[in-house]
Amino acid sequence: MFGFDFQLIEAFMLSFLRTGTAVALMPVFGYQAVPVQVKAGIAFVIALVLTPVAHMHLVQAPPGVLPLAAAAISEVMVGLLFGLVTLLVLVGAQFAGTIIGFQMGFGIVQVIDPSLGGRVSIIGQLQYLVALMIFITLNVHHSFLRALGESFELIPLGGAVFPPAMALSYGQLTAEVFVIAIKLGAPVIAMLLLTQITLAFVARMLPRMNVFIVAFPLKIGLGLLGLALTWPLFLYVIDKVFNRFVQVLREFIGVMAGL
Repeated sequence: MFGFDFQLIEAFMLSFLRTGTAVALMPVFGYQAVPVQVKAGIAFVIALVLTPVAHMHLVQAPPGVLPLAAAAISEVMVGLLFGLVTLLVLVGAQFAGTIIGFQMGFGIVQVIDPSLGGRVSIIGQLQYLVALMIFITLNVHHSFLRALGESFELIPLGGAVFPPAMALSYGQLTAEVFVIAIKLGAPVIAMLLLTQITLAFVARMLPRMNVFIVAFPLKIGLGLLGLALTWPLFLYVIDKVFNRFVQVLREFIGVMAGL
């Protein structure tokens, strides 16, 4: 007769729930274009590697369906937090591009976002893809995956703690999406705003001039020029923001571990 270590199987299933939820939401892995089988395979491999570590920190729950369901929900919430924190920076970059595109006159020019499946501004999608390239080039995904691995050492399977203050902290972190958008898009937004004010003065002084015909190509040209000139600043700011969010994620891990 073959013996089965049911605790080890339970540890693997709970680990798979945590990693699967995180992988499904993380950039690159979570793209809708990526087949579900590939996502499940990546989560399966990560969970398989981390199961021995997770098994040592498995909380012994009372026998029954309800305690196991509670542990499963807890692991899904931990993975959900990982995925959402990772996405916030990219959403902020996309929002910055949306504001810039609206000022340039691209408010109705939209494309399909393959990660979310909805329609977004074309400049917003450009900013999102650039931020995603930086995310991969700087190996930021390694930092998030490393933090995910560390979570199995600190947060026992089925024993995560979710204090009320954590919800407030996450709400404040979500609000920073707007701050990130302003930081990333401030130079171009300011330049286009000054252009709009200047055109308003010109229209006031030269009422016979069709400012609309002049403004449309002018704002597009200046917007694209501003984006090209501010790429180094964009890289610097988003690198700092990524590093900060990795630290915030580690702080959340400490809170969920009850430290």
